[in-house]
Amino acid sequence: MKLGRILITILCLSAFSPQTAASYTESSLSFRRFTTIDGLPQMQIETIWQDSEGYIWIGTLSGFVRYDGKELIPFLGGRRENIVMFREYAGKPLAMGFVRQWSIHGKSLKMSQIDDEGKLLLNNLNAADLPSDCILLEDRQEQNRVLCRLGPDGPIPFMEAPEIDEMTPDRKLCIDSSKVYIPTPHGLYVSEGEGVSRLSCKPDVFSIKRTSGGLLALAADGIYGIGKDSLTLVYRHRFEAPDYGLSVQENQQGRLIIADAHTIWSYDPASDIPFKQLASGFNLIRGLFIDKWNRLWAATYQGAYCFFHCNFENHRLTDKNDIVRSVCACGGHLVAGTLNGKVLFDGKLIDEREGNFYSPGAATVGGAVYMAGNGDVACIRDGATSWLNLPGDRYRFVAPAGEKLIVGGSRSVLSYDPESGRLDTLATGIARPWCAAEGTQRRLWLGCNPGLYCISGTADGESTVCKVLSTPTTPVVTAMAADSQGTVCFALGDELYIIRNAEPQLMKELKPVLTGHEIRAVHITAAGHLVIAAIDGLLIARLGDDGRASDLQWFDSNSGFTSIEPLMGSMAESEDGTVWLPGLEEMVSFRPADLLADNREPAVVKSPHQWWQRWWVLMLAAVLLSLTVWRFAHRAGQRQARRKMALLEREKKQKELQLQAIRLKAIPHFHSNVLSGIEYFILNKSTDEAAHYLKLYSDFTNQTLSDIDKPSRTVFAEVEYVRNYLELEKLRYGERLNYHINVAQDVDLKTPLPTMLLHTYCQNAVKHGIASKAGTGCVDVTVEKQCRNGADGVLVSVRDDGVGRVEAARSSGYSTGQGLKILRQQIELYNQANKLHIEQKVTDLTDTEGRPAGTCFETWVPADYNF
Repeated sequence: MKLGRILITILCLSAFSPQTAASYTESSLSFRRFTTIDGLPQMQIETIWQDSEGYIWIGTLSGFVRYDGKELIPFLGGRRENIVMFREYAGKPLAMGFVRQWSIHGKSLKMSQIDDEGKLLLNNLNAADLPSDCILLEDRQEQNRVLCRLGPDGPIPFMEAPEIDEMTPDRKLCIDSSKVYIPTPHGLYVSEGEGVSRLSCKPDVFSIKRTSGGLLALAADGIYGIGKDSLTLVYRHRFEAPDYGLSVQENQQGRLIIADAHTIWSYDPASDIPFKQLASGFNLIRGLFIDKWNRLWAATYQGAYCFFHCNFENHRLTDKNDIVRSVCACGGHLVAGTLNGKVLFDGKLIDEREGNFYSPGAATVGGAVYMAGNGDVACIRDGATSWLNLPGDRYRFVAPAGEKLIVGGSRSVLSYDPESGRLDTLATGIARPWCAAEGTQRRLWLGCNPGLYCISGTADGESTVCKVLSTPTTPVVTAMAADSQGTVCFALGDELYIIRNAEPQLMKELKPVLTGHEIRAVHITAAGHLVIAAIDGLLIARLGDDGRASDLQWFDSNSGFTSIEPLMGSMAESEDGTVWLPGLEEMVSFRPADLLADNREPAVVKSPHQWWQRWWVLMLAAVLLSLTVWRFAHRAGQRQARRKMALLEREKKQKELQLQAIRLKAIPHFHSNVLSGIEYFILNKSTDEAAHYLKLYSDFTNQTLSDIDKPSRTVFAEVEYVRNYLELEKLRYGERLNYHINVAQDVDLKTPLPTMLLHTYCQNAVKHGIASKAGTGCVDVTVEKQCRNGADGVLVSVRDDGVGRVEAARSSGYSTGQGLKILRQQIELYNQANKLHIEQKVTDLTDTEGRPAGTCFETWVPADYNF
């Protein structure tokens, strides 16, 4: 779900009409949403909990995961197991479902029953709000509830009362010291010692929470203080969806975080606005949790949300087809230019130019804001926009240089004096200047496509241009910033440089953090903070007088920085220290000083330094790993050698079978019969027919010899070969032999078939089926396309109406069956090298009375078979 669908403290900074629909919206919390894409086994979250080591555990309808601040580790393998509660018992985390529980040690699990007798189940709605050593059990009808403490041998009951059975699923029981508070539809009850008494008749109390300000009850119409024998209204608020209960947690600042089914609020009685909405639009909030880093977690039926206490605020234009490209703070006002050519003054549209767009970056000179547009530079002063009427060009940036404005064109750098309106050319012939910053001693540093330039002014007003750094094959200098003392920093790919004594120096202390993160924008704040916006995160550090950065902190999607791809250009800083950074979808504002102060402790679990992490253990492991790799490589070489030997043996066997097949086809009986038939035609019939059969015989013999070493040939070649064979057999059998060959139209005639496949089947049909039959016989050859197991292929079938295999074996005692045997062995060898196998089937045909009526040979050959 998109970020805009979760409305997080939406605050419109200005009203807008249809003509000026360009105002901002602001959010006060950063968050990250965890879904199945991040590794959750199920979107429906039941509970969130943190163990003593700092790991976050998330229970779902299909198992649970562990989060260490970087990644989710799944357990139970997506098994359909509803995990509704976590506890830490005997130093180990315990994940509990309705019936079963798992003791966790590292990545190993040990399962046991919650109730050894299997009669009681865990009450899931009260699980997360009870003390860590207590659980509430109930039978399968959600009655006969009993409060228990966890013991070494299982749950130990300590309280049963009819009032507990009256609790509906939307109520949460509370154990406070020696008292148990039981909210029911008939009122709020309290148990102390042996008895249970009704504290209040109020029917809509859902949760009770012990806070730093006392014991509070949350009802449908507000927050109540719990006295000795009554409830006192503390703050009136009508919750819209308390149907599934009200969850409440207290953060480290003493604020209450309250949630109903769809919305999260913050309650702080000391604030000017005690009750504030934090987030809304959720699909069933199951519970809240605040971890040791003061982050708020929400378990919902659309994933797990982690809300950060960072002060990142996301600002979006109401026009979803527009984005902020340049931003500048001047005189307590915020000015922004957009991709669609709009100028916003404190969120209000003051100018819109058709066909214009603003380049990333803006500058303040003499109380006015300047922004580079398409063809000219805009000047915004006192909420009104004017244009400098510069020569038409594609202006890429503007930058301040004392009381003058530096303007970068497509191939030149200009200097503009706002007082006199004078325009001077500082440099020409420089390809694609991107950014500029003023340094010390009247030096202007210029970032361009071919490198870094320095423009120095002279006493007579002339300027000299010097190339300082050449980058013909490296990333372009596109981001640059300077402070009021003339300290200049610029980015080159994922490296940041600082200019000291007119020489660029790599800031090596930033390299471990920035490596692999392309820098898009750089800013040095008035308080001396260095802000570096990368394509996937934000680095904030303190910049010392010696030019070194310290107190580095990296923020990304894991720690609250939710901007999507900051734009290449510059940032703006308000008078209160707020920094504004345009991004691809929204603009982000933050205070670097607050971020460094509030987020010193990283929200990542650090693994303890164990004995197996010592240097000698690591070295021994490296040696063992090397030996293991060598062993596997040696065995892999041996396996490869055996595979090559097996391949040679298979090829040798194939050649032997091919030779046997050709020898078998070259039996003298067939050839003598064919030649005798041709001789008969020459002596007794037409010489033309004799010539026809002589050509058939010649083609048949030539094809046999030419294909002697070919394992396969196409459907077309195989069909033509068997057609010649059957024609030649008709010389011997005459009218006793008929044949039909049918090739389906959708069959690819280039599909390969095993050589002699059809010939072997047809020869078997003629020799053993038709020859032994009294009267006329017929051989039907069919080739059609067929799909098996999702794979395309060709089905070849040869059917005869002869005497059948049993009678043929009896009447043809000379048959050895070598042809079919050789073909079968060849196909077995072919199948060894293919994932999809050739499939053969022989069927004995019978007539209606069950007598033998021929034989059918079927062979299915995959379309992409490798011979």
